[in-house]
Amino acid sequence: MGKYNPVYEEQFFKNLQRYAALRQRIKNRVERILSNPYAGTEFLGDISGKLNLRGCRSARVGRNFRIIFVICEECRRVPECEYCFCEKEGEAFSGKTIVFLTVGPHSKAYSMK
Repeated sequence: MGKYNPVYEEQFFKNLQRYAALRQRIKNRVERILSNPYAGTEFLGDISGKLNLRGCRSARVGRNFRIIFVICEECRRVPECEYCFCEKEGEAFSGKTIVFLTVGPHSKAYSMK
């Protein structure tokens, strides 16, 4: 499996700055995701019926910390995905692109904050 290309949403960058103490662990986990995004990650759906995260994936960074992301080749097949940014205003990302949406403690990450 070849390496994927990363795209980072603004919320991901904001939270990366906010959680500076975990920055290196987050970067290491991002590298592992880019190498194989399906290994050790969880495909998401409705979270307690409140938020539709269908098409997104979650990866652990420690016990209570998560990275939320989408894999373009996968989320394009999920029509109800609300966080698929694989085709932004005229630019279409290849299937080998991963869009990192947010990172943070479990409750904040799953609420997309």
